Parts: sequence; C-alpha cells; structure tokens
Amino acid sequence: MRFFYIGAINNNEWRAVTVGGSMLQTMRDNAQGMIAKIIVGFIIVVFALWGVESIVSIGSGTSATASVNGEDITEEDIVRTVEQQKANLRRQFGDQYDENLFNEQFLRQSALEQLIEQKIALVQAQELGLRASPRSVDETIVTIPAFQLDGRFNREQFQNVLRINGMTPLMFRASLAEDIITNQARAAFILSSLETPFSARLSEALNQEERTFRFTEINARALEAEVNLSEEEIQAAYEADRDRYMAPEQASIRYVQLRRDRLVASQTVSEDELQQAYDEYLSREAVREQRQASHILLETADRSRDEALELAVDLRARLAAGESFADLAKEYSDDFATRDQGGDLGLSARGAYADAFDAALFELAEGEISAPVETEYGVHLIQAVKVVKAPAKSLAEMRSTLEDEIRQVKAEPLFAEQLQELSNLAFSAESLADVANALGLTVEQSAVFTREQGDGITSNTDVRQMAFSDSVLLDKEISAVVELNDSALVMAIASHQEAVVRPLDEVRGQVVGALRRERALEMARSRAEAIVAGTETSSDWKTITTTFAQPSAAPRQAQQRAFGLQPGKTDMVSSAGGFAVVTLDSINSKNWQDVAVTEELTEAGRAQNSRADMLSYQTWARSVSDIEN
Repeated sequence: MRFFYIGAINNNEWRAVTVGGSMLQTMRDNAQGMIAKIIVGFIIVVFALWGVESIVSIGSGTSATASVNGEDITEEDIVRTVEQQKANLRRQFGDQYDENLFNEQFLRQSALEQLIEQKIALVQAQELGLRASPRSVDETIVTIPAFQLDGRFNREQFQNVLRINGMTPLMFRASLAEDIITNQARAAFILSSLETPFSARLSEALNQEERTFRFTEINARALEAEVNLSEEEIQAAYEADRDRYMAPEQASIRYVQLRRDRLVASQTVSEDELQQAYDEYLSREAVREQRQASHILLETADRSRDEALELAVDLRARLAAGESFADLAKEYSDDFATRDQGGDLGLSARGAYADAFDAALFELAEGEISAPVETEYGVHLIQAVKVVKAPAKSLAEMRSTLEDEIRQVKAEPLFAEQLQELSNLAFSAESLADVANALGLTVEQSAVFTREQGDGITSNTDVRQMAFSDSVLLDKEISAVVELNDSALVMAIASHQEAVVRPLDEVRGQVVGALRRERALEMARSRAEAIVAGTETSSDWKTITTTFAQPSAAPRQAQQRAFGLQPGKTDMVSSAGGFAVVTLDSINSKNWQDVAVTEELTEAGRAQNSRADMLSYQTWARSVSDIEN
C-alpha cells in the first residue's frame, strides 16, 4: 500500500515539470550567419502568434529512467516517489525536519530502487496470471483509513488526500490495482508456509539454549602509548603510502558569462504589449474550466459488454423520462466509492479521467447526460452536474506577472542570438577579453577548485569537466560554450597545479597516527593469540550466561563465537576496539521433547519461514528480471 501525506491543503496538486532544451543546442551546433537570423526570426513569430508555451513545450515529455522487463520507470515516477519520501520524513520529524540534511541524490537512488522492486513484483505477479477486479479495488478504497472520517468512507476526504499527493482517482485506482496483485503474490508465500510441530520444538529448543562463557578484550587504542616509532619507520611508512597524502590537482579559470536574468531585466514593456498579454490570459482562462460530474458504472466482469450497453441504454431512457440520476446510481452503479453519494465524482479539471470519459464529460452542457461511454472499467453514464469557470484576475492583479512573462519572451530570442554569437566568438576570438568586449560583458575569475569540488560557478560539474578538458587545460584554448540553468559561459585556464605528494612535514601527524594505530592493532592481535595459546594470561575476564539472541555485556562478535565453540575451547575474534578472547565454559541445552508446542510458537515459526520464502522469491525474481537503469 502506498503512504499518503495528510495535512493542510495549501496547493491542490504537486507538479514536476521537465522542460526540454534541445532548441538552443541545435542552433548552436548547426546555425551559422544568416541561418541563425532566420531561426531567431522564426522564434519571434512563434512567440508572437502562440506565446511562450509553444516553445517551452517543445521537447518536453516523460522519458524512461529505468525499465524492468520492458516496463518503464519514468522521471515523473521517481520525482513523485521522492516527494512521498519527503512527506513521510516531514511527518516523522515534524518541526525538526530539515530538507538540507537529506541528500537529494540519496533520495533519488532510494526512490529508484523502491520503484524497481515494485516493478519486479508487479511483473512477476502479472506473469503468474494475477488480476485485480474493479470491484476489489472499490472495496479496498472504502476501507483505507486515510479516506475515512469518523470510521466511514468520505468522498471529499478521498479527493483531498489524492490532490495533496498529486494523483487523480483513476491514477490511484490503477496504482491500487497493482498493489492488490503484488500483495496476492506475497500472500501466496505467507499463507502457504508450514511449520511442523517437530520444527517448532527444535527451533525453540535452540533459541532457549544457554551458554556460559568468559571473554577478555584487548583494546588497541590503549596500546598506542606503548608504540615507539623511529624516524626511519615514519619515513618508510610515508614512502610506502605516498598516494594517501596526495594534494589533488587544482585549477582556476577566467570566464565570460552570459546571464539570462540580466537580459530579462533590461527589456521594456509597453501598455499595448501588456494589454495583448492580458487578452491572451483571458482567453486561456475561458477554457480552463472545471466540471462536477456524476456517473453510473456498469462493470463487465459479471456481465457481458452487450448486456452492460443494453442496461445503460435502458437507464438513459429512464433518466430522460424523469427518474433521478442519484437514485439510479445508488441502485445500479458498480462504483462502490461513489454510488452511495448518487455517483458524485466531485469537481475536476480536464484530464482527470480516462480519455473517453474525459472527452464525453467536457462535451456535455450543464445538467446533460451522456450516451453510454466505454472505458477499461466498464460502461458509464455521465452527468455534467455543474460547469465551473475559473474567475479571471484583473489587469492590475496580473500586471507584475504578465510584465515578467513579456520580458522573458522578449529576452529569449536575444539570449539565443547572443548565445550563438558567444559560441562563434569562442572559436574565433584571440582572447577572452575580445569575447567580453564584443558582447559588452566582463571577464571574471574563479577561485581554485579540483576535479571533484568547487565553489560558485565551479560547483557545476559541467564547468569543472570543461576546465580540465585537454583543449582548455593542455592546449590553452578558449572552451566551447557551457550552458547552465539560466546562463552560459566560455572559459580559459587561469592557473593549474598537478596533483603532488604533500611533504612529510605537512602530513607528519597523519603518518604517525596511522602507523601508531596499525602497530597497536598488531600488538593487540599478538596478545590475543598469546592468551589463546596459553603463553600469556589476562586478569580481566568477564563471565556471561546468555542465549544466542539475548543482548549481553559481551561484544556481539564474541557472543556469536561462543555459540560456535565446544566447552573448554578458546578462540579469538576481532571486535570494535581490537580483539576479544572467548572461552566457552558450559552449555545448558534444552530437550526439544520438553518444549510445549503452542499456537504462538507455531505461528512464529511459520512467519519466519514465510519471510525466508518471500526473500528467496524476491531474490529469484530480481535475478530473472531484465533491469536497465
């Protein structure tokens, strides 16, 4: 089951939009001279006729980030899962939650792994022939606590929770259907696992077995003070591990940066342009309406398609004769989530439902009832209960927003033109100063940075990679254009220092500390070996009596080793601080025949077996799946 974040509704939906940016790259690579001007002119015409959305939308879309047996996992899936993880963290930590403490890349990787595991489980369940009927989906929805108020399913609560999580009812139904069939596969292992009375007794007898053992610890850190190091040993350790003390390769760059925000800020907006933009805004708002819908769903699981269509036609005729839509929905609809509310689906925007359902709904006038509509869920009769048009804001309210949009639109072709010019100059100019002068920009210089880390402009990976490229670093050329989110730059190397081994005097503390810890650990091992051999004794033995799983004062490694020894035997194990020596004194075994077989004991054994079976199945399923990421 998916987790839901339930809180104050500040925004109806969360959105993750990926905007394609291939146009400028193509212009830079292919356009020269007059061709560039023609393309820029074309962009201006497109902006003037259809607005900025016509360009922004080009190249956008959802691409697969990974796949399992050909089933795609998209960037949108990952973004949505990361947001769910963050919502769970916010709920868990409350006011102490700080998004900066959680690495975004870690959350993305965690989300991707989660989605891969879910997709593997889904694919294998589908190959087993498992399915979720619309009825089982409906019955599950009404029992989910997140959708209930006062212990009963509440339609408005259902819709609000989905909006907060950026999902439509149909998206959630599809997701829930996937959960149901994967849970069916899990249930097959959980419910088919067995635990015999003998296995339960034997397992419990082993769990109750007690062992008495002694242990002593040799702490390596306590021995460091006994380590004496000569200058020759320090020098030898430094020479043997010189790579450990390397100062990384460093560089700094001089660069010329073209910033989109400066171009935007320099644009002026006339009153005529503002009025035209406001008129376009009014036109967009006119079609951005919402509709309150009700429906009667006739499933085809328990009846044929023809029977469902025939019943829909009959019900439509009864509605035309004046019968109540709500009453017929309560009597005939197979949608358990809405039928008690007369089939009411609430208020939704275009695109909230399946294509056929959505198209039919938005063709209806207020109060009108559709002809039978077929979707994957069955046959629907749809009523447009109410048509709600979005209230448009006044010009005064929209002025600031529209002025920003106009400046952005006017600046974009100028940015594209200057970007092309920047690219041309990078190949033809003698120096960065020539590039800066031609574009009216300035030459700036970065701080020193490495291949792995930088500050400011060099915090960007693409900038660092370009700076350390052969053409820039070795040939001392001006770089090709590097595009960032809202700017672009060209660069030349300002300074460079090869990776070098730092002098011993500079790293002496590190060398001595590492060598001292190494020698102390060797001494601890030797003392532990001597105690095991009997050539050395310890006065600090501690005696423990415990079961295998019970926590004790002994290091976990020592306790585990004690349960692998015979009485009277001694051995050593590594521990967190050095080494521990363990001697087993006695074993208090439990006779399996004396262990009473209880229902609780049998169920615990069966649960353990089912978990082992499930883990084995998951490992097998992953091994036979074709995973690409």
